[in-house]
Amino acid sequence: MLNAIGLQNVGVEALIKEKLPYLKKYNTPVILNISGDTIEEYVELAQRLGEVSKEMGVAGLEINISCPNVKKGGMAWGTETKATYKIINSIRKITTLPLIVKLSPNVTDIKTIAQAAEEAGADALSLINTLVGMAVDIDSRRPKLANISGGLSGPAVKPVALWMYGRYFRR
Repeated sequence: MLNAIGLQNVGVEALIKEKLPYLKKYNTPVILNISGDTIEEYVELAQRLGEVSKEMGVAGLEINISCPNVKKGGMAWGTETKATYKIINSIRKITTLPLIVKLSPNVTDIKTIAQAAEEAGADALSLINTLVGMAVDIDSRRPKLANISGGLSGPAVKPVALWMYGRYFRR
């Protein structure tokens, strides 16, 4: 599947008031994915969700530093070791919730990015987010997506994730 819908969501306050009470009915850990355009936005989200975590059953945060189909922020955080360290370390300083860092496959060396996340305080890594992809309409010879490119997901991603794990993380 190829998509470019961005990071559709209801916002943190609607999540807390409307979605988390519904999810709390189920006996399962809830891990919330957060993303932002700035470090301050990530920190604000993590702090707000940390404040309600016990009451609302939030078990952890997945920190999305790897979204290829968002114009601002998105993948920029997860393509550079210093930026990865800075953002994860900033979040780690304000929350004790487990942090799962969602990495991008669209980098030259995922291992150095993973190590930066780990050194900054990540508890786990999520391998991998979507791959950058594009589809062309053969009749118009133009991109099918308004964004031109989007995130390729689905069964096609698993072999890439396994290859990256084997190549970079096997000890």
